[in-house]
Amino acid sequence: MATRTIIDLTDDLDGTEAQHTVRFSLEDAVYEIDLNGANRDKLVRALAPFAAAARRVRGGVADGGSVRDETPVDTRAVREWARARGIEVPAKKRVPATVIEQFRAAGN
Repeated sequence: MATRTIIDLTDDLDGTEAQHTVRFSLEDAVYEIDLNGANRDKLVRALAPFAAAARRVRGGVADGGSVRDETPVDTRAVREWARARGIEVPAKKRVPATVIEQFRAAGN
């Protein structure tokens, strides 16, 4: 038997059909909002002057997979630890946050 899941996005501002899920952060909180094209454009225009004056942060909100913590980890050690346990990790891309969390939970 096949299962079919349909996801309808609804604009969180006005209840119309949404085409975009936008993630942003403000003062240490990360937000996600579903928006139609017009409301997304309004948000982008509103934030544009602030984004133009701001500094980009490596590993910021847009990647969605990084772990931001005060204590950095040695990614080489994380990769070796993960591979020794049969956990797949990309050779050159960013180590997934879930793998880093497992590494830390194991006392490393």
